[in-house]
Amino acid sequence: MDVSTMDPFNLLTKKISKSSGIILDGYRDSYLKRRIDLRMRAIEVSDYKDYSQLLDKNEDELAALIDTLTVNVTEFMRDKTPFVYFKDKLIADIIERKQSSQSKLVRFWSAGCSNGEEPYSIGICAKEALPKDWNISIYATDIDVKCLKNASEGVYCQDKIEKLDPILKDKYFERSEDNFKIKNIQNLSYRFKNYDLTNDSPVSKHFDTVFCRNVMIYFNEGQKVKMISNFHESLTKGGYLIIGKSETLPPEVRSLFETVSVRDKIYMKI
Repeated sequence: MDVSTMDPFNLLTKKISKSSGIILDGYRDSYLKRRIDLRMRAIEVSDYKDYSQLLDKNEDELAALIDTLTVNVTEFMRDKTPFVYFKDKLIADIIERKQSSQSKLVRFWSAGCSNGEEPYSIGICAKEALPKDWNISIYATDIDVKCLKNASEGVYCQDKIEKLDPILKDKYFERSEDNFKIKNIQNLSYRFKNYDLTNDSPVSKHFDTVFCRNVMIYFNEGQKVKMISNFHESLTKGGYLIIGKSETLPPEVRSLFETVSVRDKIYMKI
């Protein structure tokens, strides 16, 4: 095809494939446009041609775009070490703090929950680490309504849960035709809700841990500051924030948190 006759969007995707090595033929145009538009809004560019020219001279933006295009490749216990730290260390601290108030309820927020792998992973870790009579409430939010529908149904193919221990698979999933469906577990509840991280007000002031991993790549610095400020307000004193390993807290909100794990990007509300 003569590139001079191609529209700006198709020219852009052709350039992305050439620059990144990612074959985009298998992606729907609607998916690609949604993901590319997220990055364009984040850096306040409104034209595909202008964005294509920007990619020629901005390697950081190309890297951010690639992350955005591939971020929905999710699975249970993705990036395992933060979940291990959460299960083995953070929950022990939460239990100790809760005992002084005689509370046996823990609340966790999965912000940007995609298709549900993260909130269910949180639930499995918490259920394994907490005493049996404790109640676990998990609030899971995303701006994508289709993702929320998938998450609330809790049905996954084998590939999504292949990294789970076989004992955990049997304990928390049941076969549903050729797939696996999350079981209803006593004292473990999930609530899925549409929520805009950049515009909506804080949802609560009682979360023990907020997970917001591999989400900030969608947003500009001002939006990140608002988002992290909302998380800070939503956490209990001494509550934890866990972000993606390639992400950093904006300087404007860095003083609101104490670093718990540099490797796993875990912070505690001051």
